[in-house]
Amino acid sequence: MKKVVSVVLFLFLINAAFCQEAFYDKVYDSNIKTVLMYSDNDALSLPIWDLGSSKKLTLSFDDLSTDARDFSYTIVHCNSEWIPTDLDQSEYIDGYFDDQIQDYQSSFNTTINYTHYTLQLPNDYMRPMISGNYIVQVFESSNPEKILITKQFRVVERKTDIKAFIRNMNQGSYFYNDQEFEIVVDYFENDFYDIQQNIKIEVIKNRNRFEYLKPEKPDMINQNEFTYNNFTSLKLKGGNEFHHFNIKNIHHAGENIININFLNYEYHFQLLANKDRSFDEYIYKSDLNGLFKIDASQSQYPETEADYCWVYFTLNMDVPMQQGDIYVWGALCNYEFTDENKMTYNFEQKAYEGRMLIKQGYYNYQYALLEKGKFDFTYIEGNHAQTENSYAIYVYYHDFRGGYDRLIGQTEINTKLQ
Repeated sequence: MKKVVSVVLFLFLINAAFCQEAFYDKVYDSNIKTVLMYSDNDALSLPIWDLGSSKKLTLSFDDLSTDARDFSYTIVHCNSEWIPTDLDQSEYIDGYFDDQIQDYQSSFNTTINYTHYTLQLPNDYMRPMISGNYIVQVFESSNPEKILITKQFRVVERKTDIKAFIRNMNQGSYFYNDQEFEIVVDYFENDFYDIQQNIKIEVIKNRNRFEYLKPEKPDMINQNEFTYNNFTSLKLKGGNEFHHFNIKNIHHAGENIININFLNYEYHFQLLANKDRSFDEYIYKSDLNGLFKIDASQSQYPETEADYCWVYFTLNMDVPMQQGDIYVWGALCNYEFTDENKMTYNFEQKAYEGRMLIKQGYYNYQYALLEKGKFDFTYIEGNHAQTENSYAIYVYYHDFRGGYDRLIGQTEINTKLQ
């Protein structure tokens, strides 16, 4: 029997909104791995649902706990800064305010056992009613105040046409290899009130929430067309292409794998060592811009047949960083700086080393520097204007009558296709 949201969960949400805490993709339980959210059965797609469409969003994750657990979920509407809005759940949810995740399967023939959970949104019990930013929260059914997963997704009502152009500014210097933007937004809705003051633009590079642009106002207005082309502010570092490895086959070494061991009933993959690329010449290579895709050789159902393996990363450096820490970076670490993806320096080997427990598949990664709370994604990897990157563009309109930020346009562009 379905139930309404518990009092404890309701109070938790109210408290979070009161504290003005922004929500991001985060996993709060070390036993939960490989959290993915995507649209229309494409595991590499952005988690965006067109309001009122027949398409679905899919949330999936694995639980490595030895004991079976029941999980429930709810969704929270947020403003364009990912802070929960003041709306009642009845104003943005059609259906129940929380529900159990009913679709789960045990792993099959794996050395590390896990339970694979899948949720589709919208469904018969819960459907977003308005556009904007949303967080799906997963919690134990028996302990609703303890949130285990927060995952972002967006609901869009397409009221704009977005055109974007990227100019590569290669000035022959490591520090000035920027990619500059011109964005043109053409809206076709007559009931927008004072849209010039209430429109917001956001550009996110390679799904990395730390690399973004938020232009404050249009540089040119022509009837229903807003143009943003201030190149002094509308630019991001080009960065470099991602490293990659392939652990789909546990018996034969794939791309960039130098050794496979089976120890203590677990698989261990040693990656080819990397080096500082900050002063190397640019070399194009096709990548997934930091993403990964779960896969296992000779398996029709990698979601439950792919195994978990230890993957060992090595970054050769003659001396350690005097300040700051090095992290393995990309979707494989949920774009977070945690102890799990933090590397340690081995003085004997003259290298940074780290390992992560990762599900079989094809992966991209880079190395990021975090120093005194400031991050740098080019310090180790280098910076090139020619780098192929993917940029997601979002257009928000603050609706005073509704009291929330509507997502009225979205597109994704690739520098290689310009």
